[in-house]
Amino acid sequence: MRNFLLVFLLFLVFPVSSYGEEEGYKTYTDIGELEPPTVTISQVLSSRDEFDRKIFTLDGQVGELRLKRTANGRKFTLFKFFEDDPEKRISVYARGFVEGIENGSRVRIWGRYSKHKRYFLSKRKNIMKAKKIHILQGISEVK
Repeated sequence: MRNFLLVFLLFLVFPVSSYGEEEGYKTYTDIGELEPPTVTISQVLSSRDEFDRKIFTLDGQVGELRLKRTANGRKFTLFKFFEDDPEKRISVYARGFVEGIENGSRVRIWGRYSKHKRYFLSKRKNIMKAKKIHILQGISEVK
């Protein structure tokens, strides 16, 4: 019992994890070229069961970009990802703030697609967790 109490007191004095600094994530855009995609967003949405929990590459355009933080301060990026029709879209989640990405950018994403994802009490459809992001083209400048 004394040994257990001693170990418990040591954990109180020397915490195991540090809450002061955020964990450093690798930069999603610092990865070089990705292989061209073999499927399109329309194909994924038309046969969601076939692509559920699979990892693959997609090309598309960024919309509704949001840079957010969780309650404990961790950064993440959310955006809608579509080809030509903004109504046929996939939600994309990436850890950290993705640098150089803007609304309207053309990007190539390599990640895992899920037809349903549960977050606490809400359930989301058509979401992809990005592992790598390559920016193909920034937004076109209006002259």
